[in-house]
Amino acid sequence: MNPENRMGNNISPELKEKTTHHPYVSIIIPVYNDENGIQDTLLSLFNQNYPEDKFEIIVVDNNSTDNTHKIILKTVLGFDGNIVIKNEKKTGSYAARNKGLRISKGEIIAFIDSDMTVKPDWLQKGVDRMLMEKADYLGCRIQIRPSRMKPSLCERYNIALGFPVKDYIKIDGYAPTAGLFVRRTVIDTVGKFEDRLLSGGDVEFGNRVRNHNFKIFYDPDNIMYHPARSSFTSLLNKQKRVTLGQIELRRLFPERFKKNIPKDIFISLIQCLPIASPNVLLKLSRPKADFFTLFALFYILRLYTNGIKIINRCVF
Repeated sequence: MNPENRMGNNISPELKEKTTHHPYVSIIIPVYNDENGIQDTLLSLFNQNYPEDKFEIIVVDNNSTDNTHKIILKTVLGFDGNIVIKNEKKTGSYAARNKGLRISKGEIIAFIDSDMTVKPDWLQKGVDRMLMEKADYLGCRIQIRPSRMKPSLCERYNIALGFPVKDYIKIDGYAPTAGLFVRRTVIDTVGKFEDRLLSGGDVEFGNRVRNHNFKIFYDPDNIMYHPARSSFTSLLNKQKRVTLGQIELRRLFPERFKKNIPKDIFISLIQCLPIASPNVLLKLSRPKADFFTLFALFYILRLYTNGIKIINRCVF
C-alpha cells in the first residue's frame, strides 16, 4: 500500500464543524483482471476514518480470468467492516456497477476503480463536501502517479493530460466513474448506467443528471490516485476504447448526442493538422524539455483516433 494511504486525518476544522451526521455510504468497485491493483485499492479503503458501521464496500468481479478473485478473498480477511463480493457475468464495467447499485444500501454511492488508491480521509471529505455544498453529484480530483521515480515517456504524457475532471464537469457535465459521489435520489430519478456501453457510460449518465437539473460539483481538494499508463500500447488501447464509446453514444442516443455533419467533418479535418488548444500545449510544456516528444505522441494518438472514426464511418 502506498505510504500516503497511512497518513492521518487531514479534514479541515471548517468541514468538521459543518458535518452533523454520517449518512450510510456504499462504495462500489468494479474489477476485471486486476490482481495487483485491487489489493491496494481495498487496503486504502479499509484504512478510512469514516465509522466502519456507516459504510459498505461492494466489489463486483466482472468475470476475471486471473487470480483477482482469490486476491480479493485473501485481502478482505483482515477487514471487520461491511463488505460484499459479487460476480457479474455481463461484460462491461457499467454492468458491474449496476450490479453493485442493485444490492447497495447507501444514501450516498461512491465509485472507485480497482487500480486506484485514496487517503484515509477520502470518504469523510467526500461526504462532508456533498453536505456542505448540497451537491447531488460530485467529482473528485484524480491525480496520475508514475510507477517509478523517473517516469517513462508514456507516463509523462499520461501525467500531463491525465483526468481533467474540472473540465469534464464544466464543459460536458459529467465526472468519470473512477471518482464519483452521487446521492441515491439521483439514481432513483435518472436510473442506472447504460450497460450496453463499454465506454462512455459516465458521459451518458452525467448527461441525464445534468438534464434533470441536479447540482453537480467538482471538489479539487479530495484527491484520488490513479496509476499512470506506462506503455504506448496501453495509451492506444485507452484511446480506442474511449473513441468507440463516443461513436456508440451517437448511435444509441442520436437525439442527445446529435450529428452535425458539416461541423463534424470540419473538426475531423482540423484534427489531422499538428495543432492543439492552448490548454493542451500548456500541459504538454511541463517540463519544457519534454514538449516536442509529448506533442508528437499527442498528434500520433489523435491521428489514430481519427482513423478509428473513419473506419467506423463516424467523424466528429
